[in-house]
Amino acid sequence: MQEGVGKRAAIIWGLTIFLLLNLIGSVRAESVTLKLNPAVVEINSFYQGCEVAITGTIPAGHEAVAEIVGPTGEEILMRKGRRGPLWMNVGELKISGAPSLYLILASASDLLTGAASWGFGAMRQRITVAGQVPAGQEDKLRDQFLRLKESEELYAAVPEGLKVLPAKDGRLSVTGSFWLPANVKPDTYTVCLMAVAGDRLVERQCMALSVKMVGFPALFMSLAYQHSVIYGVLAVVIAILTGFIMGHLFKGGGGH
Repeated sequence: MQEGVGKRAAIIWGLTIFLLLNLIGSVRAESVTLKLNPAVVEINSFYQGCEVAITGTIPAGHEAVAEIVGPTGEEILMRKGRRGPLWMNVGELKISGAPSLYLILASASDLLTGAASWGFGAMRQRITVAGQVPAGQEDKLRDQFLRLKESEELYAAVPEGLKVLPAKDGRLSVTGSFWLPANVKPDTYTVCLMAVAGDRLVERQCMALSVKMVGFPALFMSLAYQHSVIYGVLAVVIAILTGFIMGHLFKGGGGH
């Protein structure tokens, strides 16, 4: 009797472990994966921007969205207005909750419209405008701020920037790339690949993208923050040398 009970218990435990392993395997198969190339971007004296490639996988039956987001902070801007016949600064604005960098790519154009939790529309709702703001002008100023960032190439939306193809294991393979502009600041940025269904986020995977200065730019930044006196002297010397060289060149050109 006890031997039969022991066998049944062993069979039950074996089936339980088998089901758990299958469940874990299916969860892993459904998960989103993400890789970046490069994962570290170095800003040197010749940096003019950099293309970063995105590769990954998402569960079958879904679309893909990728967000590249910088840290949020506060920016101080001056609002322009007309005073008589002239345009001039008429008030200070404080913009809060806006990321320093915001790039978004999608596998279909309609994924960047509507009431989704991603995209410019969702980010716009998180931005606050304070300071000398005329009544009823908050939304207009938010839109102007977004256009300003787009003109600086720090904000961008690429509706079909991701390609989705079947992978060998039944999941979907995602590929794409985004451009880090020349004026990007050294910092740690977050890149997320999301599997979405309509306006609903199903799952996402995120990783850090490090942007750091190397070489002479890193040296000058270190001097500026840690050795301000030396930095000031070097800045003056470089300005004098630059002026001397330019003056010599223009003088030589004028003599012909």
